[in-house]
Amino acid sequence: MEVQSHAHGTFCFWELNTQDIVRDQRFYSELLGWSAFDVPSAGGGYSLMQLRGKDVAGLHLARNGPFGWLPYVSVGSADQAASLARKLGAAVVTDPFDVPGVGRMSMLQDPVGGRFALWQATGHSGAQLVDEPGAMYWNELFVNDVAAARTFYSNLFGWTTRETEVPSGPYTIFDAGEHSIAGMIQIQKEWGPVSPHWEVYFAVGDCDAAMKRAVGLGGAVLYGPLDVPGAGRLAGLQDLGRASFTVMQPAAAHEEA
Repeated sequence: MEVQSHAHGTFCFWELNTQDIVRDQRFYSELLGWSAFDVPSAGGGYSLMQLRGKDVAGLHLARNGPFGWLPYVSVGSADQAASLARKLGAAVVTDPFDVPGVGRMSMLQDPVGGRFALWQATGHSGAQLVDEPGAMYWNELFVNDVAAARTFYSNLFGWTTRETEVPSGPYTIFDAGEHSIAGMIQIQKEWGPVSPHWEVYFAVGDCDAAMKRAVGLGGAVLYGPLDVPGAGRLAGLQDLGRASFTVMQPAAAHEEA
């Protein structure tokens, strides 16, 4: 689905901070059908990853960590949102700054350890395709303190929450207005050393085929495939730089397969 803009408090983009941009261009292009469009960047190499000429994600060549996928949330004012986030207990990792011609941003770490960025669009609103194979489909927060995260994000973005169940246990859904935009799950001891983080879901037409393709490209399967009733079939994967992400075959596509 093509989108022209992203409402305040909704996820607008995902960016991979990587030490090897060429390697990851190849991996995600072959896995998800992306093509790379290199753009100038004051911080070094940067590629917009596209489907059908539409932006779906970014790859950033980073010299320092943390490495991995980083979500961007659309806001009307990066300065105001960063100030509020600080008052609510977040760490402002990078004070708001301008990305000439495209936007103003700030990087944060929430009170429970999840990293995310604020994006105030001035020329680039974010992903131009969502909710279709190869594009951003869902956002998920892994935490140790569900209650604290619920309070923080509700106060920062005005999200509301509701509770449901998934195969791994209780699950919180974040809603922005009438739209469900993210989920949250508590980290379980039996999962091993999992740190709090935001995870991106990319839609795929066939979850099992995507898993097999990822392994063939040198990636790894962290868990799955799992069927989530009413949602679809998913698997947690890891790319060659050990960045985690999830592929999901939505329920309608899963039923047709």
